[in-house]
Amino acid sequence: MYTWGNLRGRGLRVLISIASSSAFLLFGYDQGVFAGLIGGDGFKETFDNPSTKTVGLVTAIYEIGCFAGAILTFYIGGMLGRKKAIWLGLFIMMIGTILQTSAFGVGHMIVGRIVTGIGNGINTSTVPMYQAETTKARSRGRMISIEGWFITIGITISYWITWGTSTHPDPSIQFRTPIVLQALFGIVTAILLFGLPESPRYLMVTDRKDEALEVLAALEGESTTHPEVVKQYTLINNALQVEAGAAAGGKVTWRDYFKGGKPQTFRRLCLAYGIQMMQQLTGINAVIFYSAYLLQNVLNLERDLSLIVGGCTGLTFFVFTFIPIWFIDSWGRRKPLMFGAAGQAISMLLIAVLVKLSVEDDNKPAGVAAVVFIMVYIATYSGFAWVATPWLYPTEISELRFRNQGTALATSANWLWNFVVVMITPLGAENLGWKFFLIFMCFNACFVPIIYFLYPETAGKTLEELDGLFYETTHAWKLTQKGSHADIDLMAGGAMGGGSTTDEENDMKLGAAEHVAKA
Repeated sequence: MYTWGNLRGRGLRVLISIASSSAFLLFGYDQGVFAGLIGGDGFKETFDNPSTKTVGLVTAIYEIGCFAGAILTFYIGGMLGRKKAIWLGLFIMMIGTILQTSAFGVGHMIVGRIVTGIGNGINTSTVPMYQAETTKARSRGRMISIEGWFITIGITISYWITWGTSTHPDPSIQFRTPIVLQALFGIVTAILLFGLPESPRYLMVTDRKDEALEVLAALEGESTTHPEVVKQYTLINNALQVEAGAAAGGKVTWRDYFKGGKPQTFRRLCLAYGIQMMQQLTGINAVIFYSAYLLQNVLNLERDLSLIVGGCTGLTFFVFTFIPIWFIDSWGRRKPLMFGAAGQAISMLLIAVLVKLSVEDDNKPAGVAAVVFIMVYIATYSGFAWVATPWLYPTEISELRFRNQGTALATSANWLWNFVVVMITPLGAENLGWKFFLIFMCFNACFVPIIYFLYPETAGKTLEELDGLFYETTHAWKLTQKGSHADIDLMAGGAMGGGSTTDEENDMKLGAAEHVAKA
């Protein structure tokens, strides 16, 4: 197995994190770059002063492409594997970038946006899964939070590049340069992947057990006979055997997706879908995509000033998304999400009130305060891990045999609801004004009890151990303990069987140990 510089252990895991973060930097840049372009003279002149409805369509159609990419991953991700799927996504994104950069008509730009979106949908379905499956349980949250931080780096870079090109006399340079620069991040990610291993869990699913064992050893920096490597191999193998035993003939059928019982497969898929849907209904992408538009048209700031303030919101993202990197594995997933949703609801309420005072009463201090609370909202959203956790959680709770499909389904929810939010934002801001923010206030307030009652804690547990959580109880508020449960006999499948170890399960364990010994 080839790796860059023959890296093993921690160095290899760090390089995987760098590659994953590079992919999400591209994601963030692509998310933010259009926000500053749609109000610029270059964009308006090139596309013949498009209407508000057309601007909304051109911007939001990207999400439809991403949705299609996620659905495509649902069907082909299991065949391609993690690395090939990411390569495919990057290749498609490069084609989309070329189409967008060369666009002179609205139809041409829409096609480019859709194609770029398909590639990004594949990558956002696959990259968090690849990262989570190659990371230690104790630092899984931190690694995905770093990916989330790189989303904000991408957004920040896009804001300031857009501002830097906004005064160029050539209209084409104004909007084509920021778009074409995203290709750089895609090329870096594609190159890094050549020297990285495939996910060991994917290799196990596809019965490439010798390769999986070698990758597990490389990730640990140990030999294939090391006790920790043997333990991980056996855990994954037993989880697969138990899951396969629950499926008809060992194969996944459509009926399996809707099963309840001890595995709670359908519930897991609903939770994965729900967390990504909630991320979009917080209203964050209404702020990201249309920050400059909202400031210019709702608060009546000048174009240049609105771009600068938009850049500052990107910097707020950048600073506060760094915070969860340090606490997400100790605080867990539930508490930050609940505190964040509560803070976001309060911020949206205050933004609505202040925008009303600013617009209707011509109260300039209220307008300044509204901008401040937009940044407070972003700081709360990013500081309490709403950037990263919805991308991590679906991978954590999905069964291994359903992980590709579960993660892809959850990602499709993100992009579908992203499309809805981005499509309605210009019309909502134009027709409802300050009242538009109250819609997101209500959503955020509802998310607090939803997370408390429905979403179990997942921090610090191995992906295989998380299977055991759903065999224990359906009451999420009882599953708040963080860290690994060493007393659960996952090695023998006890946690998944809900009782004593059977002869069949012991045979599974012995078979796994014999395979390691032969290797």
